[in-house]
Amino acid sequence: MADDAQSNEYGQADIDQYLEHVLRAGVFEQDSRLHKLLVHVLEQEMAGDGASLKAYAIGLDVFDKTPDFDPSTDSGVRVAAGRLRTALKLFENSEHANTRLQVALPVGTYRPSITVRAAGGDRSSSDMTIVPSDTKPPKNRRTTLILSAILIIGTMAAILGYQRFATGDAPKRSVDLNVASFGGDPELASTANTALRRALSRSRAIAVLPSNADRGAVANADFRIDGTANRLANDRARLTIELTSQNGNRVVWATSMDVDISEQLQESVAQTLGSELRVRVFGASKEELAGQDPETLTAEQLFIMATWVPGPAINSVDWELERIRLMQIALEKDPAFGAAHSVMADKLSYLANVYGPSNSQEKSDAAVAHARTAMELAPLNADVMFNVAQAFWHSGMVGESTAAMRRVVELDPSHDLARFLARVVPYTCAEPPDTTIAWAENFDSRLSADNPIRWLTLTWVAWLHANQGDYEEALQWEERAALVFEIPYTFMRHAMILNELGRTQDAANLIQAQRRNWPDIEPQHFADVTYPRLCSEAAQPGDFVARYERLATELSDEL
Repeated sequence: MADDAQSNEYGQADIDQYLEHVLRAGVFEQDSRLHKLLVHVLEQEMAGDGASLKAYAIGLDVFDKTPDFDPSTDSGVRVAAGRLRTALKLFENSEHANTRLQVALPVGTYRPSITVRAAGGDRSSSDMTIVPSDTKPPKNRRTTLILSAILIIGTMAAILGYQRFATGDAPKRSVDLNVASFGGDPELASTANTALRRALSRSRAIAVLPSNADRGAVANADFRIDGTANRLANDRARLTIELTSQNGNRVVWATSMDVDISEQLQESVAQTLGSELRVRVFGASKEELAGQDPETLTAEQLFIMATWVPGPAINSVDWELERIRLMQIALEKDPAFGAAHSVMADKLSYLANVYGPSNSQEKSDAAVAHARTAMELAPLNADVMFNVAQAFWHSGMVGESTAAMRRVVELDPSHDLARFLARVVPYTCAEPPDTTIAWAENFDSRLSADNPIRWLTLTWVAWLHANQGDYEEALQWEERAALVFEIPYTFMRHAMILNELGRTQDAANLIQAQRRNWPDIEPQHFADVTYPRLCSEAAQPGDFVARYERLATELSDEL
């Protein structure tokens, strides 16, 4: 029983009832680690050891950390506690919170606060703010910032979405992934395998089969990962990984890398391999779903087809409009599918910002409404929050976008692209320090040569150099990015750089060529709408907008 610091008017039966109702509410969204953490802290409190709950002990007892685990450099326990704290708040706003006990995890401690509700099981008032679903989009960005902070924590609508998981009738995820046992050094192989499983499981769209899955599930998995881990000299290890499509019987991707095993091996594997494998699995899934009748796909499969993930894509307005249509189909199948709302928010705000025919107040308002709904329905889904962060950025809400990207990293520490964008997005319309450019260039250099996210890292390095006024250097990076992929942001910036270097005709030729895919793309729209919107929160937006005003003026007679 708990000590005097906590109420002792409850027993094990009350704890069991609480845990049962929490599982029924589905606020863990199938993350068994959060459930395990909650059970552990409640058990410790019941045993009178609540005051001794510390990150190090939790790491060993709950998350299978090794004795050399250092909470000051490994944030896994702290991040999990934050997610548990949010999940408990979500539970308090659900219809399942008719328990005798109310449990919270106060900020700054791992010790749970357990109180007995008023007689009759009435729920005590919560500090959560509920936003009606018919609330109109906020008229100013500061209001949106406040609203975003509230909604990221969660609202009643999130609970409604989570109940799909609570009933045991959860929809099948888009991708079933079998991470086979690794060969080589048994200890290293087990550590690397566990790290990859954890990293890939953070994506709600990927179902990583349990290690004890039956043969039928393993045989029917969409993809399989095999690997080996072998010791080298000087505290080094070599990892080899192969991702295979079991449907097409082909190798999707393979790599070999050396890692320092004197450091945190799990973190290194998760952040290096986990991040790239996630992108590869998404891309391969898009390829295998392509060509199928959208009406026959599940909402989750449609999300895979439409969500913004570097990989298979076409640089055209028609392709982007088709992503919106796919999400409309998904929402017809499941109106409470938060992931579909997040894609709608991203695509509508993106097209409104870069393409004149798609720019209207109605579509901008719809983008904000979809972003709000996505956060209501899936505040703990990193894939959803990434799309929401992108939607904020397209809408000129750079501060909110940065905060949302940081939230993505909290939810999924292996999401390297979100980590990169959280660092560079604040310099959308600002001159970056040399240290930021050096960090971005180093980040890009550590990616494999054919990593699908490289066009984005390359073009952002070009953007940073351009914002410093170093157009020659910016051009080199932009040309490298263009060899991989282009979108209106990148080819219009490419044209702007050429114009600033006095190569106006080359800029005109570049944009004219892009009109095959974007018939009504106009430099004037970027001068009048795109960059004024992106720079709306900048301290000195004039210089950054003026570059596109010069481009529009110089090309007025060329296009």
